[in-house]
Amino acid sequence: MAFLAVFTFVSSNVIFRRVENEASPVYINSVRTLIGILTFWIVAVISGVFLLIFQFPIMLWIWLILSFIFGQVIGDTAYLIAQKELGVTQTIAITLTFPLFTYILAMIFLDDLFSYSIIISFAFISLGVIFINYGVEKAKIINGNLVNVENEENNQKKKSGLAIVFAFIASLAWAVGLVIIDYSLNEITKITEIKEMSSILANVIRFPFAFIILLGIVKHSDGKISIRKRKGAWGWLILGSIIGTSLGAYFYTEATLAVGATVMSLFANAAPLIAIPLDYIFNKERINWRSIIGVMLIIIGIVFVIFMKP
Repeated sequence: MAFLAVFTFVSSNVIFRRVENEASPVYINSVRTLIGILTFWIVAVISGVFLLIFQFPIMLWIWLILSFIFGQVIGDTAYLIAQKELGVTQTIAITLTFPLFTYILAMIFLDDLFSYSIIISFAFISLGVIFINYGVEKAKIINGNLVNVENEENNQKKKSGLAIVFAFIASLAWAVGLVIIDYSLNEITKITEIKEMSSILANVIRFPFAFIILLGIVKHSDGKISIRKRKGAWGWLILGSIIGTSLGAYFYTEATLAVGATVMSLFANAAPLIAIPLDYIFNKERINWRSIIGVMLIIIGIVFVIFMKP
């Protein structure tokens, strides 16, 4: 489940690269969320468990809403903004820091013991990010020709720096959302005593509130909410949403319920290994040796958290 969650997430974001020039990151996120609402509400109604959500205390509703605000609204939107500038592979490499953030939050809220491995981890992760930053392409392919863009170097550095900040925001937001959803899913299981439906019920509550928030952001940023897109663009948006949200959100919450927030976050280590071939095949995105070393260093850093954690 955890591997499939990572695979569907990476696959959907590779697909969304096809429409990022026609739809803003928040617009893409809104479509994803709408598809998620339709999917989980239909499944809950057919399964006969929809009305169980009204047995949940108000505080549990609040936690579920907060988990989605951090994970989907803030985290995924920040990720898509960063991806538009840095590309799939480099953005995912930076956001691999989110298992480290998850562990830190676990220490604060779940009383996990401090370990010096965290410092070692952070050193490797920081060095990896530096390598990735220096590995950003300085040339573009325009009309099939390699064009030097040194005259835009300063502007490009500013954009890349801001994109890296957004990637870290995504990482931290995912960590917060994951810790909250771990707690919430276990509470749902205690109330309903139906473990198999806990993730479905959680998403029934989470998605509508996130969609309302995202619609407001779209209207504010784009000036209006328009459904006018070419058919091909809508095809990619729907396909990416089904893979990344309908399937991905289910795998994500089910894996979190089964193994917990920290272990689930560590499975994100597989993301670059999936992203590199997929992004090369579908988007012809190049990656140089510095970025590859950066990815390796970040993975080594997170391995310290796995094996050296007390």
